[in-house]
Amino acid sequence: PRIGLTVPSIVIMVPGLYMYRAMFYLGQFHTLPALDWTFRAFMVIICLPIGLAVARVITDKSWRYDV
Repeated sequence: PRIGLTVPSIVIMVPGLYMYRAMFYLGQFHTLPALDWTFRAFMVIICLPIGLAVARVITDKSWRYDV
C-alpha cells in the first residue's frame, strides 16, 4: 500500500537533523539541550505518520469501506 512506502521514508529523513543535534549536545555533556532535541525528534516521528493517516482518511473515500 501507499502508506507502507511513504511513512518509513519520511520518518527516517525528517528528524535526522534533530537527532544529530541531540547526539551533538549529548557528546558535549549538555543534557538539557540534548533532551530537548530528542523530544522534538520523537514528536516528529510520532506526528508524521498520524498526519499521513489522517490525510488518507479525509481524502480517500473508499478507504473507510474496505474490509
